[in-house]
Amino acid sequence: MTAPVSPVPERHGLVAEVRYRVRRLTGESYKFFHDFGALAGGQLLGKLLGFLVFAWLARVLEPETYGSVEYITGLVLFSARVVDGGLDVIGIRRVAHDPGERPLLAFQIPLARLLLAGIGVPLVVVMAYAAVPADVPRLLIWLYALSLLAMPLSQLWLMRGSERMAAAAAADVLRGLVFASLIWLLVRSPSDVVYVAWAEVAGVTALAGYCLIVQHRTIEPVRLTGSFAGFGNLMKEGAAVGSTNMVWALNQYAPLFLIGLLQSRLDVAWYAAASRIVVALLTFSNIYHLNLYPSVTRATAAGSAVLAALLARSFRATAWAGLFLALFLALFAAPLVRITLGAKLVAAAPLLAVMGWMLPLTLLSGHARWSLVAAGLQTRVLTAQLAGLVVTLLFSVALGMKWGAMGFAIGGDIGFCAVWAASQIFALRAGIKPPSLALAVLPGALALGFWALVEAAGLGLVARAGLVALFAVLGPLLDRALIPDLIALGGTKQQFGRKTGVI
Repeated sequence: MTAPVSPVPERHGLVAEVRYRVRRLTGESYKFFHDFGALAGGQLLGKLLGFLVFAWLARVLEPETYGSVEYITGLVLFSARVVDGGLDVIGIRRVAHDPGERPLLAFQIPLARLLLAGIGVPLVVVMAYAAVPADVPRLLIWLYALSLLAMPLSQLWLMRGSERMAAAAAADVLRGLVFASLIWLLVRSPSDVVYVAWAEVAGVTALAGYCLIVQHRTIEPVRLTGSFAGFGNLMKEGAAVGSTNMVWALNQYAPLFLIGLLQSRLDVAWYAAASRIVVALLTFSNIYHLNLYPSVTRATAAGSAVLAALLARSFRATAWAGLFLALFLALFAAPLVRITLGAKLVAAAPLLAVMGWMLPLTLLSGHARWSLVAAGLQTRVLTAQLAGLVVTLLFSVALGMKWGAMGFAIGGDIGFCAVWAASQIFALRAGIKPPSLALAVLPGALALGFWALVEAAGLGLVARAGLVALFAVLGPLLDRALIPDLIALGGTKQQFGRKTGVI
């Protein structure tokens, strides 16, 4: 009987050996970071284009008009969560458990989202008419609202669920390119503001078309008809996750919506400018946990000890990374706003310094929240989000009455803390053993201490840059488990791939 052929290719010499080891290291063991890099890279380019576009708009439009555009954009982004209906997460999870469901879900999920768009479109119109001044063209509102009708065809979940991360990243870049190109071509003065909405419609339409082409050619044929078996259960299952996502989005946007109703148009502009930067960065938290989620699901099935080890590694890594970004935003808020959005909106810098701490709060609380979802306890996550929303509303209004837009920014931070606390408690009660909060004490104390030092001493930009660099250097020196955990985290998908046959 012929001996089996070794999967290791024949190698001659040191150079060939090194090349082989590099391919093994970067191509297999670090698939987790490859996939996250692809998704994050696409989002980074898309968000960068968005920053450049809104930097242009901030310079072309008057602050009051810019604030109205941001307000409508916030409404659309929130309503997009309504249209999503939690079906992104459900689709990825069900395909991970049973790849045979992919054809059925590829037909049913767009249909379900089209039904939900019937809620999202009027929601945008009603809320925008209530808060946006009459001097803003009504066509701007309607076009933005109708752009939601393209969302059901944006099958990004299908690309991610079938491990086509590069294709998903390209979709984000395509949308950003179309949107940005039309803005720079058409919006030249405040009177051109309605073209912002036309650019949005074109961007989401291009995204939907691209997704359908990729789906039809490489994943599943696009079908206009299909089975409705289990459609009601799909909607019900998505409702739990979708409700949670909507409440989470409302946690982010509630202060903006309240400012639009209770404060001046300039306050809306200042808050919206800071929120644009923060919300763009918060997207990476969602991408990170979506990328981690399949491994969390498999670790949940493998046992509590396996899950606890995975969550602890991820928690430590995101604590240092998230707090590094928050510190950077706090120390360089003014030049960042000036460079990205222009001198007209530099008054938003103090708000950005405060709101930037939402990023590590979201990254860290995500470990408890997504673990609850993996365990089928979506209602617990929803309850935690509702608790955070109540806290956000109460503190935003109370502090906003005293300190204006800054009070709303602080209220948002407090609400994010409440979500984390509630999620942690629910996870502990469910026996999930979420990561210990002690893992974030050292980087948190260091970041807050550096921020306090800068505020007290009035340090300049060079000294601030030195403190940010020092934070990055001290991470692996003070926390000796950081580098080993990063290495282990990088091999997460390969580890579970060997055990389950799915990478």
